[in-house]
Amino acid sequence: MRERSHIAIIVQSKIIYEGLHSVISQSELDASIFKVESLDDLEQVIHTRTVDVLIINPILIANRERDVKKLRKKHPNLSIVGINTGLIDQSVMSMLDNSFTLFDAVPQVIEKLQKAADENDPKSAGNTENLTDREIDVLTKLVHGLSNKEIAESLNISIHTVITHRKNIASKTGIRSQSGLTIYAISKKIIDLEDVNPFG
Repeated sequence: MRERSHIAIIVQSKIIYEGLHSVISQSELDASIFKVESLDDLEQVIHTRTVDVLIINPILIANRERDVKKLRKKHPNLSIVGINTGLIDQSVMSMLDNSFTLFDAVPQVIEKLQKAADENDPKSAGNTENLTDREIDVLTKLVHGLSNKEIAESLNISIHTVITHRKNIASKTGIRSQSGLTIYAISKKIIDLEDVNPFG
């Protein structure tokens, strides 16, 4: 059984924070929840306590892609989950690992947070540079030649989520080309050599 998760929340609204705190606290998710005032403050918080999952209003990271990339580079196991208000630019949403809306059912929100927390579980780290199960799914589809749209449809996720997973895969493996990822997937026994058609 995984250890307790540590969830930081960055939102401007006290009502939203208290609502999320209440929902998470009353769920089966074993987590400590705390408020962080801003993305800048998060860096200081991480030095003093563990943060597995960050819940944030995506508006607060608009025009801060460089800061988010820096954060991910320093803390690659941090999962970022956004509160989607429906008015967020696609480029901002692509910086998130997952998102939910304030209209989502509570079990659905908890499931997404649990998934985000599980992606940081050391027990799930194998010989694949800590790729998550979903990233492995995307990688498998990629090396079989599927487009972002086809991957999104086959895994029932959005295209921007596929793009986010691709970025994470590239960041974790250091490989961006399809041929390189194919070799990587074979070497890590994610796929079998017979599964690959060299002629596309």
